[in-house]
This record gives sequence, C-alpha cells and structure tokens, in this order.
Amino acid sequence: MPNTLDALRSRPDWRVFLLLPLLHFASVKLTFSTALSPENEVVMWLPNAVLLAALLHYRGDRAITLALLALGSDVLANLSVFPPLQAVLLSLCNLAEVTVTYLLMRRLGASPGLERIGDFGRFLLAGPLLGALGCALLASAVLVFTRENVSASYSTLVLLWWFGDALGLLIWTPLLLALLQPERDPPALDWRDTAVFVFTGLLAGTIFLQEHAADPDTRLALTPHLLLLPVLYIAARCGRRLTALTVALIALTAAWSQTTGFRPFGDATPHEMILRAQEYILTLSIIGMGLVILLGEQRALAHELEDKVNERTRALEASNRRLAELSATDSLTGVANRRCFDTTLALEWARARRNEEPLALCMLDVDLFKDYNDHYGHQAGDDCLRQVAELIGLHVRRSTDLVARYGGEEFAFISPGVDEAHALATAQSLCAALRARALPHQRSPFSVLTASIGVAVIVPGEDDTPDALVRRADAALYEAKRRGRNQVVLAGAPVLPAA
Repeated sequence: MPNTLDALRSRPDWRVFLLLPLLHFASVKLTFSTALSPENEVVMWLPNAVLLAALLHYRGDRAITLALLALGSDVLANLSVFPPLQAVLLSLCNLAEVTVTYLLMRRLGASPGLERIGDFGRFLLAGPLLGALGCALLASAVLVFTRENVSASYSTLVLLWWFGDALGLLIWTPLLLALLQPERDPPALDWRDTAVFVFTGLLAGTIFLQEHAADPDTRLALTPHLLLLPVLYIAARCGRRLTALTVALIALTAAWSQTTGFRPFGDATPHEMILRAQEYILTLSIIGMGLVILLGEQRALAHELEDKVNERTRALEASNRRLAELSATDSLTGVANRRCFDTTLALEWARARRNEEPLALCMLDVDLFKDYNDHYGHQAGDDCLRQVAELIGLHVRRSTDLVARYGGEEFAFISPGVDEAHALATAQSLCAALRARALPHQRSPFSVLTASIGVAVIVPGEDDTPDALVRRADAALYEAKRRGRNQVVLAGAPVLPAA
C-alpha cells in the first residue's frame, strides 16, 4: 500500500490509468443512486471532479491519456440513462467543463492542492462558476435539441445542470485532493471529536429521515441548516480530509433524502426542491471547506513564522556563541585570551578546592623575544607566537586543559587534576619540542628559538587563592630565566645557583 500511494503521489502510471476510470465510473453510479430524482434531474454531478483532481494533482502530466480514460468511462456510464448520441455529446460537454476549469486555474495561478483561501476562491471562479456554467449551457442545448419530452425549460435545465456540476466539483474535488496529498500537521483527535462525529451522524439521520413520521404534528421541526454547527466544529478541529469527507457525506445524504421522497427541505415542486437542496449543499460546502482551508492557511503561516523565528533564534544564538568565542579568544594565536584565562582559573580553582584535587598551572615565556622581534621583524614575531601556541596545543590536549595567551610573548596553560610529576613532564616535553623545531634565533645563545617554563601545582585550601598559584608559577618562570632560560622550573623545588 505505501508503494501504491507513493506512485499515486508522484506521476501517473498504469495503476493510475486503471484506478481513474474505475473511480470515475463509480462516481457516476454513486450519483445516479443517490442524487438522481424521479424526474431524471441530478442534484449534484460527481464524476467531473475525478478527472479535475487527477489533472490538478499531477499538474497536467499525461493529461490526454487521463482525459480519454475519463471520457470513455463517462460514455459507458451514461449509456444506461441516455441514448448513445446523447451519452457521447454530454460526456464531451463534461470533458470540456473539466478542461476549461483546469486551464482557467492554471491561468489564474491557483495551486493544485487548494491549500490557501485565495486558491480556493480561484477554484470556485474557474470551476463551479465558469466551467460548470459553460457545460450547463452546452449540455442543456444538447438535451433540448436531441431529447423528446423534456419537461423543463432551457433556462431551468441550465440552472439545474449548472448547480449540479458546480456542487459535484465543489464537494468531490477537495476531498479527492485531500486524500491524494499528505496532510500537513494531521490533527490529534480525542473523545470530544469522536462525540461530535457521532452527534453529527445522529442529527443528520434525524433531519433527513424525519418525513417518515406518520403524524406530521409529531415530526421534529429540525432543518438541515442545524448541521452547519457541527461542520464548523469539525472544520476548526479535524483538518481538511475529515472536513471534506463530512461535507461529502452530508451532501450525499441530503441529495439521497431529497430524491427518495423524504423532503427535508419542505414541500414544493420537484425543480424547486432540487434547487433548495443544491443551495443548501452549496452553502454547506463553501462554509465548511472555506473555513478549514482558511484555518489551515493560518496554521501554515503560523508554522512558517515560527520556523523563521526559530531560524533567526538559532542564527542569533550562533552569533552570540561566535561573539563569546571571539571575546574569549586571542585574535593573533587563536588560543584563549587573558580574560578567558582568569575566568577558567577561578572556576577550576573552585572545583579543585571542592573536590580536594590538585590544580597545575604552567607559565611559558619565549626567550629573548624582543631581540627576535628586533632582528626578524614584527611579522616574523607574530608567526613565531602562532607556532608556539600551536606547539602548546599539541602537548596540552585534554578537554579539561586550557591554553591561553597571558600577555605579549607569555603563555599559560591550566591542567586540572594533574600532579607535579605529570605537569613537570608535560612542560619539559614542550620545552624540548620547541627547541627541536630549530626555529632560527641569531640573537639567542642557543641559536634557535627556546622558551622558559615555570610550573606550580597546588591542592587549594581554605586560605589559598588563585592569585597565589599564579604568583608561584610566575616565580618559577622567573627562576628558570635566572638559571639561563630554555628550561623548566617547578615551584617549591630547591633553588640552584645560576648556570
């Protein structure tokens, strides 16, 4: 079944070519069985909507094949009621109606799904108004000139035929399109909706069968217009499919009731009774389908607005994150800046004190960087700092670690939960890796770029502060420079004489 539905929703193939004439023929028989009066006058003509819905849904793809299939089915079904010549001519009139309606809708720019109230209005203009009227004028002329014993005048025939075709298009086309197309945001029904459906069915039965009462004085004085109230509820709550189905069922029941002698619209001549039924069905259809399409359009606009708001919100959040990153990032090296370092140190300090865990801080300073800048230029100095930052990132890789540019040629990295041995080993590895890169530095006694690193590790106590950890690491860095640079010193280690 899913594959079949997908095929029906994509483009017409052999399954569509098989289903279309069957559905068209069934619609003719349904019309004759429920909406044909004893005087052979049709309250509403459904089959034309089958071809129109197919043309709209498939956007005219293989239109000639679909039209020929519908024409053949129409002629075959009409042969049981009309002579062969009339059956062919009336079927051609029906085909002309659908063709004119489809072309007018395309000309007016109506969307195939009738999902907007403007498109529904264009459909009313192209189909029930102009297309059905044109067919009524042609078909009535056919009946007058080819049929004997026509009881109604030409103008009456035009009016009856026009209303019948218009109602068929108005009732059947939205229902078929709603069934063919996936429903956006299908409604979630509850027990109240079920109760309304049951109530609508009982009310419709009471209204359309009330003429069976033996004593007119005991008959309930209920009119079909009471059904407008539950239809409005269904349109507001239950979506296009269920609304179109409800309207179609009520319309068919009203037509059947009228043509079988129940007379729910009062006593009058047969022509007047059919016109009353048609006026009622017209009102019911326009109000029900118009409301559900209008509400659906409003929901779609609300969803579109919500999507735009969400999109703008996501873009704003992304911009805010980007701004936060920029505000916490050093623009030259791409690592964290001093502000981010101070914030992170305060957070990690509080966490380490709460968990009674060690917190390591390493301060790195590029040796003789001013001399490097003076000799190689500021551009080379900037490239030098970027390479140092990249090298630190290769050695300090844990997700909990933070590498920051502390200022000028000085960097710092925080390592939570790291003891002295591990912090010292990382710093020594980094110092050796920078020296091994052999970046030329002619004004250095080592002839290559080097760095000095001070390491401090502490388990924060109640009386300790983050500034104390920074001062210890900075003192160790100063000691490393005093000893001759290009080395690592652990804060608290024995002070050795300068080399």
